[in-house]
Amino acid sequence: MEFFVYDLAFLAIFIVFVVWFLIKNKEKLTRDGWMFLYRTRLGMKAIDYFGDKYKKILHIIKYFSIVTGFGLMVIMIYLLWKNLYIYISIPQITDIIKAPPIAPLIPYFPKLYGMENLFPPFYFAYFLIALAIVAVSHEFSHGVFMRLFKIKIKSTGFAFLGPFLGAFVEEDKDSFNKKSNLAQMSVLSAGAFANIITAVIFFVLLIAFFYASFQSGGYAFNTYSYSILPANETQISNMTKDNFTIISYNNKSYLLDNSMKKLTEKNASYFIAYDNGPAINSGLKGAITKINGMKINSQNDLKTFMQKSKPNQIVKIITSYNGIEQVYELKLEENPDNKSIGYIGIGFLSTQQSTGIISKFLMLINFKDPSTYYTPRYDGNFAYFIYYLLWWIALISALVGLFNMLPLGILDGGRFFYLSMLSLTKSEKFSDGAFKVVSALILFVFIFLTIIWFIRLI
Repeated sequence: MEFFVYDLAFLAIFIVFVVWFLIKNKEKLTRDGWMFLYRTRLGMKAIDYFGDKYKKILHIIKYFSIVTGFGLMVIMIYLLWKNLYIYISIPQITDIIKAPPIAPLIPYFPKLYGMENLFPPFYFAYFLIALAIVAVSHEFSHGVFMRLFKIKIKSTGFAFLGPFLGAFVEEDKDSFNKKSNLAQMSVLSAGAFANIITAVIFFVLLIAFFYASFQSGGYAFNTYSYSILPANETQISNMTKDNFTIISYNNKSYLLDNSMKKLTEKNASYFIAYDNGPAINSGLKGAITKINGMKINSQNDLKTFMQKSKPNQIVKIITSYNGIEQVYELKLEENPDNKSIGYIGIGFLSTQQSTGIISKFLMLINFKDPSTYYTPRYDGNFAYFIYYLLWWIALISALVGLFNMLPLGILDGGRFFYLSMLSLTKSEKFSDGAFKVVSALILFVFIFLTIIWFIRLI
């Protein structure tokens, strides 16, 4: 919470600085749609140096860049189609994920959309540092390939959209359009290719930093045991217990919370209810770090203990909840699958829903055991700050590379798609028509998904 306050102060200072800069340099600014552009020659020497010195290597890399561009475009189209299918076929998805299907990647969005169980904190400091690294690598790569193919660069500079800052390398349109399709596609895909390389580099750094800075220290259960009950055979009682409604089925009692009620209302054929077990009755919460004095470092450690436990045994469980130690004493029950051993009534459900573009990446880059509670080896604030910073840089780099190759006119992927069609068909008329149709379809899907999300949300 303390860093959050500092971060808000940093955001306010940055906004004041941007406003001051724009006012002071208003005569040097040009407007481009919603953005203001501040043109410079910054970075030109470095672009010229790399473009000239590494010509042979760059001429090899261009083929990898173009192939990567095609791959990213295919992945983006597939993910967009997958999102459309999920939002149409699974209406309940908006009850689980409140964020729009195309969620804006803005500071604090996990808190704004109630997605803190899916994402780590996203401070403005993370956003600004990640954006700077992503923008510089993206635009610098465009510039280097422009230099390689002797495309005239008019300027470099900064783009301002409110308090958000971007970078650009501005090519001479005539010089660019006169080059071969291969040259243009190399330049267009270079930015996304650089973003993917950046993502890989920071992902490797993330893994190395994590294993050097963190260790396993508990089992992080995230649900109580539950059952699926037929609605027509389940009786709802008027009794409540700790904010749960008590229901019964086959002479056994179960507990239903408000979110479960809402899901049941959407599908009246069954109930999803918690088993009335020791964990939920004792209010057990947090990551289990010790049980009867035995250190619990992972789910396997807990399984080892439970295999030796007995029904009706009293156990002392220590958990870590929001960094605070909690102590519980509870009486074990019979395990439904093996009545000779004890039963707590907890479990782990994956919280990563593969319903959005960002969630897809979360699944791909998850190298940790999600059920393990990890603790820092040294100062926790510093360790978490660096870890989350590396995490966001890697994720944002990959997402920018992906999104930028979507075949839309405002993105590099738009012109890249048109040139691809032109190279295949040799017909400007067909290529232009195909590009317009694909762009229109993508925009329609974006709008359609947003409307569906908004209607279901209200």
